[in-house]
Amino acid sequence: MAVFLTSYFWMLDNEDSAHAYAVVPDDPPGSHAISGINSSSFPSQFEAIQAIPQNQRGPAVQNFYQTQFWNKWFAQLTSDEVAKRVYDASVNMGGGTAVHLLQQAVNDSSPATVLNEDSQWGPKTVGATNACDPVALVAAFKSARVFHYECIVKANPQDEKYLAGWIARAEK
Repeated sequence: MAVFLTSYFWMLDNEDSAHAYAVVPDDPPGSHAISGINSSSFPSQFEAIQAIPQNQRGPAVQNFYQTQFWNKWFAQLTSDEVAKRVYDASVNMGGGTAVHLLQQAVNDSSPATVLNEDSQWGPKTVGATNACDPVALVAAFKSARVFHYECIVKANPQDEKYLAGWIARAEK
């Protein structure tokens, strides 16, 4: 079964590679983030973590990500390689989008599988994910994620400044 800390540290390396837990500028303008926790998206959680001395924020950041993004479905995945990438995508682009991309990747990596791409976790998504070859599924998920980012930039050219970082994150 997938291990939360494996997925958490994979994601944290993308959000705060130095694990510094510092307050940094973020989007939208005027917002700030601590290890990816945005002050506009999560104002009360950001404020509570900001009130903790910087060198003591680690457990609070970990608790935030466990309670806000980890769920029972991740824990049922048999591959940490798959789980950490889908978890990272959930943090970066939202849970529904990450699950939708996972469902696409399952369908692409296992032609015999026809999984409904409804953007929702459930026993069929978990079962089909676990039945896939993890190496093939990771490759398909990476491709789906890159394509998703490219579509974002095509629809919103002003986001091109993020594309190289997004692709590097997706291809990791």
